[in-house]
Amino acid sequence: MTRTTIILAVSCLLLAPIARAGRIRVLPYSQQYSQSSAGAGARIDVQVRRAGHPAHRSQPTATVAVHVSSGASSKTIGGTTDAPPPQPLYPPLPSSSPVLKRTQPYGPGSFWYQDGAGHTCQYVPNSTGICFTITGAGNPANAAPPLTPVTIAAHVADRLALRPGQVKASPSSAGLTGAASWFWLDPAPATEHLSVSLAGEAVTVTAVPQITWLFGDGGSMDGGPGVAYQAGPVPSTAITHVYETRCLPGDQGHDPYVLSSCGSDGYRLTAAVSWQISYRADGPVAAAGTLPIRTTTSSARYPVSEARAFLVEGAAG
Repeated sequence: MTRTTIILAVSCLLLAPIARAGRIRVLPYSQQYSQSSAGAGARIDVQVRRAGHPAHRSQPTATVAVHVSSGASSKTIGGTTDAPPPQPLYPPLPSSSPVLKRTQPYGPGSFWYQDGAGHTCQYVPNSTGICFTITGAGNPANAAPPLTPVTIAAHVADRLALRPGQVKASPSSAGLTGAASWFWLDPAPATEHLSVSLAGEAVTVTAVPQITWLFGDGGSMDGGPGVAYQAGPVPSTAITHVYETRCLPGDQGHDPYVLSSCGSDGYRLTAAVSWQISYRADGPVAAAGTLPIRTTTSSARYPVSEARAFLVEGAAG
């Protein structure tokens, strides 16, 4: 039985007897005890509203414990809705637990952190994380970092797509010396935003692309993503380059006039996208700052031909 199945089973059992309550808060938790054994439980807080009376919060009204043992192929579900013993809000987790060694405990985008009360918590995108009380001597192999805006921002930045796009050219098959070639990225990289709210902190991370074009013959240009070729005046956002030396397959090693950067199938054309990453946090701690720059690249091979003029003997007229 998976963790998701356990939580669903717990939620169904918990919600049934109090479906008509005012406001229900379900606090589930789960714990892996070994490779073949796991446990899960939940606590319910109910806020009751009655006409003519102020709203009040009751004591926990229901708990359910679930135990699964894959080795024995057994399942035990037990619970009560009358006077159950309270389940821990922050269940214990041994410091030697294998799950603490995973930097991404529940897949990409998940991570460990410490809340302000010293609990070790899981963040899982689009889900409710769980906080544990770590027990046992020593610290886990990968101790959770304190929860700070920059810590949250660093994890959020790991989830940014940062797509550089694909290099396109006109002429598409080969350039021509002395004539401008056009280059652009498709789709064009654009500013990316990603936000997360965690432990009362709302953190937004923004990545702004800056592009440097390397044309392969030693020329370079700082600019945007460029625009596709169009007839008429050259727009200011266009990325163009004029090659002075040809570079065709077979030239290297046979033509003494080609550049050393000329490859076996043309110049190496590269668009290097440097992402300027910043964050802003609002909540108990208001902060703003920057994160290390990240670079993604998109490249292609671009052969360049040349047009030659020849003098030929003509008839006297």
